[in-house]
Amino acid sequence: MFDARYFAFLAFAALLVVSPGATLAVVTETAIAEGRLAALYTVLGVGIGNSSLALGSALGMSVVFARWPSTLQGVKTAGAIYLAYLGLRGLWFAFRPRGASSVASRPGAGSAGPIVRGVTTNLLNPPVILFYMTLLPQFIGPRDPFFTRFLVLAATHVSMSLLWLTFYAAALGILADRLARPLVRRTLEGMTGAVLVGLGARLLVR
Repeated sequence: MFDARYFAFLAFAALLVVSPGATLAVVTETAIAEGRLAALYTVLGVGIGNSSLALGSALGMSVVFARWPSTLQGVKTAGAIYLAYLGLRGLWFAFRPRGASSVASRPGAGSAGPIVRGVTTNLLNPPVILFYMTLLPQFIGPRDPFFTRFLVLAATHVSMSLLWLTFYAAALGILADRLARPLVRRTLEGMTGAVLVGLGARLLVR
C-alpha cells in the first residue's frame, strides 16, 4: 500500500497543499478580518469540502465532468464569482468598518458562516476538483484494491491539508491579534480582498 507510487503522491499532495491559491487566500482573509477561531472554522469547512470531493470522485463523479465538459466550466464560473464576492466583501469592510455585531467583534460566535465559506471555496475550486477527479486516480495501480487505495490517498491529502491550514490559521490569527489596530487590520483586509478579486478574475479568464 505504501509503495513508491504512494510516496510520489505524498510529494505531489504536499506541493498542492502549501501552494498559494484560493483556499489559502480565503483562510488568510478570514483570519485577518474575523480572527483565529473563525479561520479555524474555515479550515474545518475546507476539510469537509475536500472529503466531499473525494467521496464524489470515488462514486464516479469524474464521469460527469468527462462526459459534459461544460459542467466544469460552470463550476469554474461559479467559483470565480464566489471568490470575487468574497474579495469585494473584504474591500467593502476595509473602507467601511464592521459593526459591533460582526463576527470579528464577538469571538466564538458565528461558526456556521466560516464553515460554509470553507466548504464552498473548495467545492467551487477547479484545481482541487481536478486533483480529486483526474489526478488522484492516476496513483492507483490496476492491481490495487481501488476503494481501499483511494481512501488512503484521499485521507492523506485531507489530513495534510487540515494540519497545514490549521497551523497557518492559528499562526496568522495570533499575528492578526497583535496587529489589532483598526487601520492596520482594515488595510490588510483590503489587500486580501484585492487578492481574492484577482484570483476570481484569473479563474474566469483561464
